[in-house]
Amino acid sequence: MIGALTSDYKDHNFSPYASDLSDVSRHLQALTWNAGLLFLDPVSLDWKPLAAKALPLVEMGGRRLTFQLRNDLFWSDGSPILATDYIFAFNNAILKENRYPHLADLQHIRNIAGPDNKTLVITFDDDYANALEIIKLLEPLPEKVWRVYPSFSDPNLNPEITHPSVVSGPYLPDATALNYQLQPNYYLGRPNFDRVSLVLAGSQAELITGLKAGSMNWILNDLTVSAISDLQSSSDLSVYSWTPQDAGQRYIGYNLDNAFLSSSQVRQALNRSLDIRSLISVVEKGQAVEQTTFLPANNPYAVKRTPTPSFNLREAQDALKNSGYYPRDADGALADLAGKAVAPLQLIYPDNIAQAALIAVYLQQQYKQLGLEVDLNKLDPATYVKTRAAGKYDLEVGLLKIPGALDPDDFKAQFVTQGSLNFSGYSNPTVDSLFAQGLRLDDPSQDAQRHRVYEQLQQMLADDSPVFFLYTLQSSTVMARSIDPGGAGLVNLARWQLAWDAFPAIFNWYQREAA
Repeated sequence: MIGALTSDYKDHNFSPYASDLSDVSRHLQALTWNAGLLFLDPVSLDWKPLAAKALPLVEMGGRRLTFQLRNDLFWSDGSPILATDYIFAFNNAILKENRYPHLADLQHIRNIAGPDNKTLVITFDDDYANALEIIKLLEPLPEKVWRVYPSFSDPNLNPEITHPSVVSGPYLPDATALNYQLQPNYYLGRPNFDRVSLVLAGSQAELITGLKAGSMNWILNDLTVSAISDLQSSSDLSVYSWTPQDAGQRYIGYNLDNAFLSSSQVRQALNRSLDIRSLISVVEKGQAVEQTTFLPANNPYAVKRTPTPSFNLREAQDALKNSGYYPRDADGALADLAGKAVAPLQLIYPDNIAQAALIAVYLQQQYKQLGLEVDLNKLDPATYVKTRAAGKYDLEVGLLKIPGALDPDDFKAQFVTQGSLNFSGYSNPTVDSLFAQGLRLDDPSQDAQRHRVYEQLQQMLADDSPVFFLYTLQSSTVMARSIDPGGAGLVNLARWQLAWDAFPAIFNWYQREAA
């Protein structure tokens, strides 16, 4: 029995190419889809075949890769998974209107062809350091089922998005998407559990009670730090904590269409008014680590030094003065040299994340000391996403979480011109060029050079600051000891955090012999 918050479950999404996925949706997809061509071994960090028979034949200097599909690869209805199913998914994922977060990566693929039903030929427009990571994004969808619906991404027009009837993974959901029966055609064999059922809870308190009582063996939602500490005392539960390389990152997004925020000096001043360590302590209860650049703290390319000045309210006020903004004598409002006050800033944040609300209030408090008024606009998740995409805001409190994003190139979507996650309107030809350069340094002998490119990018983006990253979130997993297959003994969390995040140990069918 797996617990999940009702508020998160109601917006569940089974499309691997959705524009915005909650943790609940990602975990449910781990049950229903698993026919990617290859995967990164969680211990050795070597690429290994999954739905493919072997690693690809590489030609044209790394630009063309040919895969042969396994012969025992079937959909849950017994029909074979074909090359055309991968092509169908790819051709829809690259449509801009679907706003796939990894769109920029897929656009490096020039063509995907299927010479026959069991062969996939993937041709890139150049040789890339992360070619296999891009290919790993390809999850086939049953073309014969999905193509009859008028939309690939709208759940109102495609019922498969919320209630898939044909899947590739070990479990098939029922009509409610609350109960999951194993499907006999799964090519990797029988998983540990014949049935997985979700128990919906109205609050975190109910999740905690369920774990303690044993009515829930695991949960799909992150718990608060205080809850984790409380559960650690239970002899019936296992608790694991770590900082993933692809961890979630809380950030402040600036809309550069706002004349006041278009100045990097102004943005730097606003950054300097925030006490990150206090936010980590108060908002995250210590379950986060300081982040110095756009890369999560544990990413191997992340620079450890702080490229920008730390919290100092007086220096923030001085920086605004140097930018031509002074507090008016009459009312203290921040104004330009002509005495015109800066208009109140509109800050948006999603109403389903308690930490976002706390950060929003803190920003309002800190900016007021600078003479700035901030109007808080709490939005439901769907409206928040639409408002952000439309650019109808000045500031946003956001969470960036890209599961499986280990290469620094994976994080460029917020910064490159017209990137799929670039909501700030930031455009810098040098940044675009450096990201392109780093991606093409694919030879191991160029590793030092590649590190230098991303160090330069980190400094440049820290200086420009179209997005200000606050910190990297830590992760914790709690599960009943009765279903815990051994934790870090089977999955080396220090080196492969994703294996725990996207494919929790409870569902790790690769370790069947340990059950």
